[in-house]
Amino acid sequence: MSPANLIEQAKRSAAFAAVDKHVNSTVRVLGIGSGSTVVYAAERLVELKKQGKLHPELLCVSTSFQSKQLIVDAGLRASDLDE
Repeated sequence: MSPANLIEQAKRSAAFAAVDKHVNSTVRVLGIGSGSTVVYAAERLVELKKQGKLHPELLCVSTSFQSKQLIVDAGLRASDLDE
């Protein structure tokens, strides 16, 4: 496996672990950053949503336009710091 693939795999694992540790069905508001692992965090959130493990009214508050768009594209409810 190439070093780049190893790095991406590590980012994905870290993002999944962070979501699994801090997000559950009682969390109603979640801050979404703008770092390189946000793509993987959104991927995990979508998986949890499909499994019914997220609060039905979960609101994701993003720190950037790009992360807000990622959340919207993932079918999650989005807001931003201005709102």
